[in-house]
This record gives sequence, C-alpha cells and structure tokens, in this order.
Amino acid sequence: MEIFDLGIAWDNESDNEFVNDLNARALKVGVRPYLIHAYNFFSSLKNITEGELTFRCFLDRSSDDTSTFGGLADFLKQKDINFINHPDNVKNSIDKSKIHSMFVSYGLPIPKTVFIKPQEEKQVLEAKIQHISVPCVVKSAFSSCSEDTALAINSLVDALRLMGEEEDKSYFAQEQVASINLENKPAWFKVLYCFGEIILCRWHPMTGEREMLSLRQIYRLGLHEIWPITKKVKQACKLDFFSTDIVMKEKGKFLVVDYVNDRPDMRKKSKFKDALPDEIVDKVINSIISFIKN
Repeated sequence: MEIFDLGIAWDNESDNEFVNDLNARALKVGVRPYLIHAYNFFSSLKNITEGELTFRCFLDRSSDDTSTFGGLADFLKQKDINFINHPDNVKNSIDKSKIHSMFVSYGLPIPKTVFIKPQEEKQVLEAKIQHISVPCVVKSAFSSCSEDTALAINSLVDALRLMGEEEDKSYFAQEQVASINLENKPAWFKVLYCFGEIILCRWHPMTGEREMLSLRQIYRLGLHEIWPITKKVKQACKLDFFSTDIVMKEKGKFLVVDYVNDRPDMRKKSKFKDALPDEIVDKVINSIISFIKN
C-alpha cells in the first residue's frame, strides 16, 4: 500500500492555484501530497478501494453536488483517514438549522433569524418575516456559504413570491445587518481560522475587496474581541479550517453573520481583485503544512 501524507480533492477551477501552491509547498518541505481531480478520480477511487492507496490526512475541497465527487468524503471516512474538516462536522455546518442551534448554545452574537420550511402556511410565513422585519436576507437553509447566493427581500410580497417559486426548498432569513464605519470603511470582516491561526480581513460588502489587518490596526480599531468570538465559533462548528463574517454593528458590539464557510475562498488578490491578499493564502498553506508535519 502506498501512503501519502496529504490527499487533496478539488473540482472547482477557482481552487487550481491554491491546490498547486499547497502541493508545491508540501513537496518543498518533504510532505508527500496526492491530488485527486476529475482526470484521475476513478483510478484513485479504485486504488483506494483495493487497498493500494491511502492518506494520513485528507483535505476535501470538492462539492457533494457534483456527480463525480458526490459521496467521496463519506467513502473516505470509512477508511480510517484523518480529515481537515471531518465530513460529519461539515454536514452540521452546512445545515443552517443545526449550526444555528450550536451558535445559540455557545452564546454567539447572531442576527435575528427564522427558518422557513417548504410549503409553509402564509400566516406562519408572514409572522416569521415580520419578526425579523424587512428588508432582510434570505439564503438556502442547507448549503455551503461558498455555493449559495443571498437574496435581498425588501417586502413581505417578495418573500411570499420567493416561497411560491421554490416550494420544496428550505430557507433561513436574517435581519439585514448594517455595519458602522471605521476610518471611513465598513466595519465588516472576513475572519479565517486555520488550525488555531486567526486572520482578520477587512471586507467591503459593495466591492468585495479584502484587506489584511495588522496587529496594530486590530487594537487601534477595537477589534480584538473578534479573536475570542472566532474561538467560540470554532468550538461550535468543530471545523479545523473555515471562514466567518463578523460585523461591528455598534461600537464594541459584534454580530456573526451567515455562520461558517467550510471551504473558504482561497483565490489570490494578485490575480483577482476581490480575492484574499496573497500573504494570507500563503499563511493558510503554511498552517496546513505545519499541521501535517506535526
């Protein structure tokens, strides 16, 4: 049997550079990587099934929604392989009703939220939307944050129309959160967690641009409370590697918006304007490699 230190599966072109950089870094420091993509998926699966191939650790960046990669993580889970983000924890994280309950139990600050079931009666739906008030934001109740799009609902009529169009789909609706401004920029932050490393990025909700914050900026702007909040998010979701959105709604008051993303966007700013600063992606790669080596 051939044993590799790190298996990586991905099926999205936007991950190509991240996977290639992670692969190159692993090889440079003596970590043996094995890449699974569409071109070698079935041959790799055959070798794993026949006991000819396995991994010490596995990073799954693929989607269960694709016909090729669907079920891969659950299959590997039976092979006594360690995961970066265990499949069971990923499933809990993309089920928004479950992760919502976990966030509440850990006392995390979140916006007003209601869950809308398929074919909900009109009166019940009206009461739920009125509870959080409009305008509000609606997203699928079962999906990765990286895969779904938030819909802005500006009236009860919009909400009723949406539910009528998607009768078999569950949603969650949250009050629309507006951040204060800090130094003339929205106080909205993309926070990355990777094996204990917490990285804060200022994010502009209109342009999508991200800016890494230095330690001095974090303290000067009063953002140090984001660290213990992120640690609580980690305790709730039990993921090793994730991102979350944290907004300062009032001075010193934060809200965790939209729970967690188990497959953070790892594109580099040197190639995409709305992507992460290159040094952040490199820092994440180094954290993953350090975990594998230890």
